[in-house]
Amino acid sequence: MARKFSDHEKERIRERLVEAGKQCFGLYGLKKTSIEQLTKAAGIAQGTFYLFFPSKEELYFELLELEEERVRRQLLEETEESGRMDKEKLVRFLRKSLTVIGENPFFRQLYEEDVMEQLVRKLPPEKLAAHFDKDADVAMPFVRRWQEEGWLTSQRPEIIVSLIRSLILLTLQKRMIGEEVFDETMELLIQLIAQGLTAE
Repeated sequence: MARKFSDHEKERIRERLVEAGKQCFGLYGLKKTSIEQLTKAAGIAQGTFYLFFPSKEELYFELLELEEERVRRQLLEETEESGRMDKEKLVRFLRKSLTVIGENPFFRQLYEEDVMEQLVRKLPPEKLAAHFDKDADVAMPFVRRWQEEGWLTSQRPEIIVSLIRSLILLTLQKRMIGEEVFDETMELLIQLIAQGLTAE
């Protein structure tokens, strides 16, 4: 019979699983990490894992969302601190976004190790849909404000958010694009996007 945990114990176990996930997924990646490794690192029984997450993919996805939130908050705070936006600040924002995403081992794993395909297969579709909607929910107020300030094109805000997300996703396709041309390609794309988004 499964042991009952108090709310405090549940919170502590979840925290330990999150830390174990960061450690194990960081070292071995999603595919090579087992439930046994996760529970051993967290100091719990294997059966206890499933009281908190239906699969290792669900734990990985929670960690991915936490990391995305941290990065998103960092980038948007820096954007806010820079004052009124314009084309040059947009270029700097896009460059910084690509650098942060490209250098983050968690995000690189998504595509370099086909992790995204595994997540799409294992996670409920509504969870993935909610995840992508969150990007739009966070970015939309910034886009609308920039349009109100008059320097950003009047294109539908959803399309602008989608364009920026597409650029960021390309960062994770370095091998497919070609490492020898990747940096110049991304810089040109940044310049073209900033030019295209700037109101005449």
